[in-house]
Order: sequence, then C-alpha cells, then structure tokens
Amino acid sequence: MNPQRRPQLRSRISDSGSISSTQPTIHRTRADSTATDNNLPATIFAGSMDYKDSLPTYSTPPRPPPSPRRPLIDFVKNEWRTDPKYAYSSTSNHEPDWLSMMKAPRFRRYAIVYLMILSTCWMTYKWWLRPMWTENVALTKSLDDKERMKKGWFGVNMRPAFTDMIHLKTLDEGLLPKSGKHDAGQRLIIVGDVHGCKDELIALLDEVSFNPLSDHLILAGDIIAKGPDSGGVIDLAQQMGASCVRGNHEDRILLAHRSLHSASVPLQGPTEDPHNTDDDMSEESFSHGDYKDRALAKELNDKQIKWLKTCPVILRVGNVDGMGEVVVVHAGLVPGVDLERQDPFNVMNMRTIDLDTHVPSEGRDGGVAWTKVWNKFQKRLDKEERSTVVYGHDSRVGLHIKKFSKGLDSGCVRGGRLTALVVEGGKYEAKQSLVGVDCKDQRRRHKVEGS
Repeated sequence: MNPQRRPQLRSRISDSGSISSTQPTIHRTRADSTATDNNLPATIFAGSMDYKDSLPTYSTPPRPPPSPRRPLIDFVKNEWRTDPKYAYSSTSNHEPDWLSMMKAPRFRRYAIVYLMILSTCWMTYKWWLRPMWTENVALTKSLDDKERMKKGWFGVNMRPAFTDMIHLKTLDEGLLPKSGKHDAGQRLIIVGDVHGCKDELIALLDEVSFNPLSDHLILAGDIIAKGPDSGGVIDLAQQMGASCVRGNHEDRILLAHRSLHSASVPLQGPTEDPHNTDDDMSEESFSHGDYKDRALAKELNDKQIKWLKTCPVILRVGNVDGMGEVVVVHAGLVPGVDLERQDPFNVMNMRTIDLDTHVPSEGRDGGVAWTKVWNKFQKRLDKEERSTVVYGHDSRVGLHIKKFSKGLDSGCVRGGRLTALVVEGGKYEAKQSLVGVDCKDQRRRHKVEGS
C-alpha cells in the first residue's frame, strides 16, 4: 500500500478505533497501536509495518448446508410406482427367480432363436449331410478293389459283336484345341440333344460365332425325332462337317428303317386285318416298332440315313489339356470298363448304376446316378489316367456340369434351351464355357397342328 494514503485511512478511524458502517472492517495491528500511542508520524509507521498485515480482511457470511440429493428414480412417474402388481412381495407365493427369468421377453426371444438354429442344424444333417455321407460311403465301398474281386465287375466278360453299328471312333487329332504356344485357335463345339430343332441349332451356332475353318461341331446324339425338322438338322450337320454319336432315337429310327426295308413279312398288330400285307402306319406293328419312328424313317432320304449310320456309339475325342481324355456319348459310361467293352445299349440309354453289381439301367429307381460313380472313380485314378465324358439324354436332370462329366441336355424340344460346351485353347490348359439359346416348345406346336 502507498504510504501516502495511510493518513487518509487513519483519518476515517474514530476515537474508539472502529470504522464507519459504510466501510469494510479493518483490524488494527500492534504496530498501529504503538504508532498512535506514541504519536509517531504516519510515514514512519507505514515503513515499519508488514505488507500482508496492511491488507483489509472481510467477513463472509456462512453458507447454508446443502440439501440432500434425491435419486433420479424418485422423479419417474410411470405406473409401476403406484400399481400394486409391480410391487415386490417376499411372501411364500412369490415366483422363483428361474421362473421369472423364463417369463422375461428377452429369454423367450433367445429361446426361439436357439430353437430355430438347432432345428436348422438337425434338418441339414438329416436331409443333406447324412444322405450325402451315406452315399459317399456306399460309392467308396462299391469301387473298392477287394469288393471287385469278390463280386466281379460288370463288363469284364466279352460282349457280343454288333455288325449293324459303329461302336467306337476316334476324332482326328488335328481338330483338338491346344494350349500355350501351340494354340492355333481351334475350338470344339459340343451340342446337346437337338431333337430336330434346326432353327435353334442355327441360332446357337451364330451365338458361338461358329467358323467351319477353325471350329469343329460335335452332336451328342438325339439330333432327330420329336422336333419339326429332323432332316434339316442332318443336312446342316453334313454341311458343317460335324461329328455325331448314336443316341437312342437314332438307334430306333435306324432299326425302324431296317425293318421297313427288310425282306421278311411284318407281323400284324392285334387289330390289323391278318390278310393285309401293307403297313399303312395307322397303328403299332410288332415288327415295325413305334408308329412315329416308322413315320420318320420314311421321311428321311437314303443320304440322311447313310450319314446317321456313320455316327458311332462312342466318340473318343482325345486328350485335351485340363480335361484328360475326352469322350462323347449320348447317355453314359460304366466306370472301370474299357471303351471297347462298353455295352452299346447302356451307352445310349443308361441313367443309373447299381452300386452292388455295377450294372447300369435306363431307369431312375434302384440305383445311383452314373455320373456320381463316374466322378468318384476318376478321382481315385492318377491324373494321367482320368477321363471326362460329355453326354446328353437326361433332360429331366437338365444341364449337369461336374468335374469329369458334362451333361448338356437342357430340354430344347420342351421349350428349354439348346446348350453347347465350347472347348478352346488357353494359356496353360483348355478353357471351357457354356453357351445356350432359348427354344420353342415343339410339343405344344405339334398338338395344335395335329388337332
């Protein structure tokens, strides 16, 4: 404090030593009393007093004690505060804790979720995992060499020779696609069951940009019958220089054609005049087969019939990088049996195989799909011995592509699609792609035309 202001401050002090009510209360120090009593000058007093003692002190009124805080729950006004049903009761009829937990909405939600997960796991095991595992065990057992020695193997015996058909033919190696630096742009276009749908076949060839100079067309059987233009399909295949295999419908038409031109007198049907020697194709005849087969056999000319006879039952395409040895048939092959020993009827008609006897069947019941047995068998072989078979025939299953089997019958004549497997050279192995076009339902069309 400035010493010059001390006299002014002292002048406000009364004789009793107190300050007026409008000024803050100042407590006098011992030095002040000494200086006053001795009538010393103010300047001497100011220089000798301590600075902290010169500051005024103020009296502050005491604060009231804080009121006690209430919990936030006391401010909630929901009905559970007043409704007796929410009140806790410690009487003997109070529910156990575990029962209260089970009645909780969250517990019920969790229980439903866990029950659904458990049910899904059980159904997956029962309807998918267990059948698949059982089938895999049966397939493995059926292909066991020990079982083969005990029960024998279908096809090991010599089959009878067939003189009216070509059993096996090998494709020219120059038509095969090559990979890497040997790739010359060749492609194989393998088409499923055409069934006389010439327009769809033309559309499919346009879709794959077919080039007769570098591409080779292979038809996997059943190129005729059911559709509107069987003869036109044969003519188109001849123009394209296509290869083919003999399907069950080609076999039936050729048998009907042979019967029609046989020197033997045909047997009469049950309602035919026994004196009639001409077949007017008005009904089925025991020696002529089905009426539709006989009708189509008469529609085809000699050149078309001759070309159908050149279609082998089995076409050995050759070795293609990444696919092994490629074979084209109409229906299927029995694994473990040489191509030369395969039964022609089964190759053109089979759908299933009995796991105990390995006997193929054209039916669907009582056996396993031959493709499952074939793929399982190929996986057991060395890589150099594996083979891929391309087939048609089974439109009910439809397009069915596996590692070592390629099913291409996608039901064109029934209004499905006509599908081609395109095999071409790649950098390290052959590239495979599927191309298809939509088809018209020829069955409905024929019903309308026949009505």
